[in-house]
Amino acid sequence: MKKLLYLLLLTPIIYFSSCSKSNSNEDYAGYNCVDGSCVGVFTNPQYLSLNSCDSLCGVIFGCTDPLANNFNPLATVDDSSCIYSLSTQACQDHLTAENIFNDVGHIIEVGLQDNGQSKACPNYNLMNSDISNIDTLIIDFGSTNCLHNGKLRRGRINITYTGKYRDAYSVITSTFDNYYVNDNLVQGERVVTNQGINSNGNMWFTIDINNASIATANGIINWNSNRVREWVNGENTYTFTDDVYKITGSASGNAVNGHAFSMQITNPLEVDFACLPSCLIKSGEAILSPSGYYDRIINYGNLICDCNVDVTINGSTFPIVIEN
Repeated sequence: MKKLLYLLLLTPIIYFSSCSKSNSNEDYAGYNCVDGSCVGVFTNPQYLSLNSCDSLCGVIFGCTDPLANNFNPLATVDDSSCIYSLSTQACQDHLTAENIFNDVGHIIEVGLQDNGQSKACPNYNLMNSDISNIDTLIIDFGSTNCLHNGKLRRGRINITYTGKYRDAYSVITSTFDNYYVNDNLVQGERVVTNQGINSNGNMWFTIDINNASIATANGIINWNSNRVREWVNGENTYTFTDDVYKITGSASGNAVNGHAFSMQITNPLEVDFACLPSCLIKSGEAILSPSGYYDRIINYGNLICDCNVDVTINGSTFPIVIEN
């Protein structure tokens, strides 16, 4: 009897002990991520296992590339959603400035070779200054547009020079006075220095474009350039059509959209004056780096006289025609 009574008294204890053990096991249905920590829940879990929750809790999916348009600074895991700017605006504006100043260079060299002969458009006015040994040439296109080399021009190019283009160490400095090309106002300074003969036996020059600006209908292009120009063919004749140069160097500026950029020539540009009146650069490669964006690779083509270039951005290639 005592034994039976003892068993009856013990049974509730065992029962309640089992209930308590079940609660301590915390048999959750799964886990939710709350403020970066995994919390067990009995209903509607985000994750079925604690391992899954631990590996994903606090993870923020998104674009982690700071150069992408949709960069998410809070993202911890890249989800391949990055979107990149494929704009070629900086390339187009750089190429426009480059083409305009190549054109200016040709006009100046023709003017110096013509020895100041007067023409209707432009008019060349040569002024000598024997005291300072610096001469001045004014190339005047007039106050209204006139057609020259296939482009409408007006205004003046003012040139001072210490010697002829072919004279070693001569310096030719050009500035602009209300000079317009196809109604685009061109300003700045162009300085050409004849550096003599290089180790290849070729005459070479430095060409510096300082504080240039081109006011277009879409905005203002700001441009600076420092280049080395090696005369590789045509030096021994006095005709321009056989002149070929190799160009190296760099440039920088701001596009019409206000974005800054820099440019470095990675494969020498070939400038061929036989290409006139088309664009002069017919081969070579450069890398243009817009601030905050991926590099653009500019390919000038393969020895064909045209104004077509290819711009490659992040593996995608876009054809561009330089306005000439």
